[in-house]
Amino acid sequence: MKQEDNDIKEFFERLQETDRLEAEIPSFNLPEAPPKPKRSVLRYLLPLGVAASLLLFFGIDWGPHNTSIEDETLVITMTIEESNTTDDFLSDETSISSWKSPSDILIQEFED
Repeated sequence: MKQEDNDIKEFFERLQETDRLEAEIPSFNLPEAPPKPKRSVLRYLLPLGVAASLLLFFGIDWGPHNTSIEDETLVITMTIEESNTTDDFLSDETSISSWKSPSDILIQEFED
């Protein structure tokens, strides 16, 4: 088996040697890179124009502001009604001993 392996190895080595001597490998020319596109002036001027128009639009004072501090007046009117009655916050009717739970009715027995 070793002899056959050596024969095959020698055969391919001879083929490689003849390929190296006889074969002419053409040179490979790399294509030139395409030129970079030139950036247009519009690419830079367009955002500047938009920004300038927004500043101009929002920077303009749109309303008449001819009023001065002397012209503006604020009037506050307060009326107080006087009454001689007093309102009790705690009446005599409501006391802790008279309080009943809202669910008290559920405990009572109904008599028919």
